[in-house]
Amino acid sequence: MKIALVGLGRTGKIVAEYLLQQGVLSMVLCRPNSINAHKDIGELLDLKDTGIIVETSDHLESKLFQCQPDILIDFSCTSFLADNIHIIEKCGVSVITAVTGYEAIELEKLKNVAQRGNIGIVVAPNITYGVNVLLAMTEIMAELMSDYDFDIYEEHHKYKKDSPSGTAKKIADKIQETLVLNEKIPIHAIRAGGIVGKHKVIVSGEFDQIEVSHQSYSRKAFAQGAYKVALFLFGKTGFYEMSDVFEQEKEKRRHILAAHKIKEDIRLNLA
Repeated sequence: MKIALVGLGRTGKIVAEYLLQQGVLSMVLCRPNSINAHKDIGELLDLKDTGIIVETSDHLESKLFQCQPDILIDFSCTSFLADNIHIIEKCGVSVITAVTGYEAIELEKLKNVAQRGNIGIVVAPNITYGVNVLLAMTEIMAELMSDYDFDIYEEHHKYKKDSPSGTAKKIADKIQETLVLNEKIPIHAIRAGGIVGKHKVIVSGEFDQIEVSHQSYSRKAFAQGAYKVALFLFGKTGFYEMSDVFEQEKEKRRHILAAHKIKEDIRLNLA
């Protein structure tokens, strides 16, 4: 599997290092006026030279055809895919976008491209595994506690552009869908210091309360999640979200448990 990475911000650099460690990084792209352009990615990460030179995203088609990555992981901004998705599709490169802040019309465009069946696309505004477990737990709470009040709290570093976060919006949407509500779920956003990311759901009843939270201690959580999603997407076409990644993981787990049960039954019968 060969992966191209777009975006070399604080998170992008950590993702690049993680993908290097996994032996799958083959291409790194930055914006045309970036000071990182034409440097070895190893130099930018304070590592030995890797032979992977950071390239600008202009003339993208020829660069993708030359490198031929299987998957492109986007940690840049919404405009990159908006401007280049048809070029990426033409080159047969599947896409994972961990970018937040897409408008509904932009997401619809990505779905339409994926549904043509030429490439796979995963949209994951928060690609960490833990926060997606939080999302699944929130759905269960909404199913069982429809007469309770739901509030979402999210905290991120002061440089994060979108507020509330894409993840908080997704949690709110899931609660609304499950409860079949018309009114918005309250989201309380904090932008301060260097907070990597924290999401908390508080479910309040008249006599009790539940709090479920997830906090990222390091941006390596994003890198680990991106790599796992790449393993999921490799060889697939169509449109996916993190819930689809989790469903495959659950299916694998069910097969493992079933195989274990068969072995245990055989052992007991032979005893």
